[in-house]
This record gives sequence, structure tokens and C-alpha cells, in this order.
Amino acid sequence: MRRSPHIRILRLRSVTETKGSAHVGIETGMKVRVSHYPAAALAIMTLLFLSSSVSACLCPRVSPCEAYADSGAVFVGLVTTTKIETVKGRFPPNAISTTTTGGQGPVASFRVEEAFLGVKTKVVEVSGGGTNCDYYFEEGKRYLVYASRSPDGHVLYTNACSGTKSLSEAQDDLRYLRSAARRVAGGTISGVVNRKSKTVGEAAPIFKPIPKAKVFLEAGTRRFNTITDEKGSFEFRGIPGGRYKIHTYPATNHSSAKALAEQPMSEWEIVVPRQGCLDTWFVLKPDGEISGTVIDDTGVVPKDVEVQLVSADEKPMPDNVDGVMLDDARGFEFSFLPPGRYILGFNLIGGPSLGSPYPEFFYPGVSERARATVIEIGEHQKVNELYLPRPLRLGERVIEGVAVLPDGRPLVSNCSIQLINPRTGYREGNCVSSDRQGRFSIKAIEGQTYELSATISNGRSLVDSKPMLIKVGATNEPVRLLVEKR
Repeated sequence: MRRSPHIRILRLRSVTETKGSAHVGIETGMKVRVSHYPAAALAIMTLLFLSSSVSACLCPRVSPCEAYADSGAVFVGLVTTTKIETVKGRFPPNAISTTTTGGQGPVASFRVEEAFLGVKTKVVEVSGGGTNCDYYFEEGKRYLVYASRSPDGHVLYTNACSGTKSLSEAQDDLRYLRSAARRVAGGTISGVVNRKSKTVGEAAPIFKPIPKAKVFLEAGTRRFNTITDEKGSFEFRGIPGGRYKIHTYPATNHSSAKALAEQPMSEWEIVVPRQGCLDTWFVLKPDGEISGTVIDDTGVVPKDVEVQLVSADEKPMPDNVDGVMLDDARGFEFSFLPPGRYILGFNLIGGPSLGSPYPEFFYPGVSERARATVIEIGEHQKVNELYLPRPLRLGERVIEGVAVLPDGRPLVSNCSIQLINPRTGYREGNCVSSDRQGRFSIKAIEGQTYELSATISNGRSLVDSKPMLIKVGATNEPVRLLVEKR
């Protein structure tokens, strides 16, 4: 199931404390961690900018064997020269970000002192991709470099997330590269097999290891299998590189091999590295299901319709609602559901918004939660072919006004005026600017109540001004927002 997308207001201690970027937290069966993917796939990480010219790159932790697996060249070297060059052609295969730094990237020349993989010369040159995740080397310093090769094999690239580091910080890597990496031919696949228990209330889900589970790895005539230990852990060593099918017994239905899958699976495809390791996980999750079709009088359902599901026995909160967008046949499906009682509908927590301009509405077609039909599912039960009527789309309105400071001067701002949904604390749509006279206009949904405020500085950090409560009607008089501290 997909979490319903929302825009949350960031409460920053100060502008300079906004460091780093978002990465994807994936369920491992024991905890939330950043799933390991080949470096090229890490382009899904997004960057949070401090300004138009300054940004940071936050990387998942990569073990030495994972970094080794993703590399075409690994060596220890002394930087003899550095320079900045124009990046030509496409992004390199190990590009972490597609956010460019003006089309130029760092290039460093190395005198190789110890080679572990893919390096046969004493002098090599390593480039960046001209992105926000480039690694900048310093002349006269020694580094352990994990690099990938260009498709023609002539250019080496690295980045801040490849595992490359100063030699003084590379002791664990060197122990691995000088011992295990040379003893084991082929790739190593390790992981854990767990069972996810039912979530109770707002508590975190419980994962329990599945000991003595069998794990099967197959590619044509190549067949390998192993058994998990008492902690649910397993490992394959010395596996020839290539594409393999992998599955478990007892059968699991969710895996890091396709962590974003919205329906249960029983078998996955993985790429075993020619060297190094691949970390995986498998989870036996509850497999209840609720699915159906959204209907209306027109037969044409807009693409912005999202169906939501909440527990009938838990306090509804923004973080425990699940939502899915309709498919091309106007269908919806919620998978991996534990046994329980559920309520189905539209905008069940925060009400209508610019992104989903429909009123709070419940299955089988009522506007009051008390009249909603509770859907019960048991262990392994599927409730299908439900028909959920679509409510009428609400009108989009514009609120116009002027923002003034306590001394009467107009507030001149860049993207500081905002509407907040008081039910969720989420910002409605985008922030807007006020001109030299303090005038602004901002979109809203008819019938909804919002808090109108501006983001201002209190001398040390950014805060929201004292909010003004607004009820949006079919027509709206201009408002006067007094921008003052809370």
C-alpha cells in the first residue's frame, strides 16, 4: 500500500540547520533502514537545498563488501593533481543525483599505491559527474577509491555515496579488501527472513525471525539453497555473478528485491554481483486484501481520485491512513492487510485539499463516519468487487489580501504566505509571495477552514506568524493578514 502523499510544513530551528537530503526508508522486517541498491538506482534520493547554489548529499551507509560489489575499480592512491572540467555527454553510470553543478565536475589524478580491483596502471584519473553528489579530493592526500567505469571502460567515476573515503577512515574497508574479498570468488548474498505481526493501535509493527526457513537461488541449471539460523539470517557465498530467481519456504510475500511492490509476490529476481556482497530481506506480511471500483454517474473518473483506508478501531491520524490512486479501469486495491475492521472512503483524515478536492466521504456512499459500513477481514481473507461512489468535486477558490507588519508597513516576501489545514498541520498547496504593497493571492477549497499565516524570522530561526482563521466560501472578501509573532 502506498502512503498518501502530503506536504508537511518543516519547522526549522534555523536556515543553516537544513542539511542533507531525503532517502528512502524501506521495511527490513526488523527495523527501518535504507535498502541497498546498485549505485545507479540511488538516483531516487532527493536533495534539499539551502539556497539556489548550495546543497548537500546525504548517503545511505554502505558496507565495504557492498561498495566493492558496485565498483569497477578499487584502489588506494595519492592525489597528485586536481582540477575542474566540463562534464561531457550523459551522466556516468554511478550518478547519484541528476542535479547539476553548472555542467562542471571535479577530476583528480592519482598515483596508485595498492590496487584491489580493475586497476593495472600506476597512474589513474577519476572524474565526478558534475552533480551535487560529486566527491572533491585534496591534493597530497591519500584515499581509498571505489569507482565505476564508463560504458567504453576508459573513464573512472566516483561520488560521495560510492564508499570512497580518506585513507585514515578506511581501516574497516582495508581489512575486508585485504582478506575476505580476496578469499571468496564470486558474490555473497546475505539477508534475513522475518514474519510481520499485526499492528496494534499506533504501536510499531512487530517482526519475528523465521528460523530454519529455506532460501532458494536459481538461474537455469544453477541451483543453490540454504537454511536460516535462529535469527532468521542466511548467507550464500561464492555465487557466480548474474541474474537469479530467489524465493523462500515458508513462502514470503515482500522483499527488498522489489520493496515498492504494492501486491504480494512469491518469487523475485536479483542480480548477484561478480564480487562483494548483496544484502537482502524477506518478510511474510499479512495478506488480507480489499479491492473494488469507484463509480459515478458520468462514467469518467478523474485521475486525481485517491481512495483511502483506515482502521475502524484506531484513532484516525494523518500517519496511519493508507491511500491508493485509481488504475485505468477506475479500480483500487489495498494489499498486505492484517485481520481487522476497516473504513473505506475519500479524504478520511484531513478533508478535501487542492490535490484531492473531494469531501470526506465513506463507503458505501455516505458523508457521516457514523453511517459508514465497517469492512471486516480475517486471516488470509480477501474482500473484492466493492463499489464506492465518487462524491462531487468541490470548487477551487482564490483568497486575496494584503499582509502587513505590526507597524503598518507591507510585508514584502518570497514564498512566505501559506494556508495550513488545522486538522493535519499540512500546508495546502504551495506558498505564495507578497508584492511591494504586501498584496497576495492564494488558492483554497470552498467550504474549508484554514489557518492563514506567514513564515517570518524571530532573529534566530524561521517561525510561523500568528495565524488568521479563514472559512472559504463561494465568494470571499479580501483579507488583511497582520504578520506578528505568536
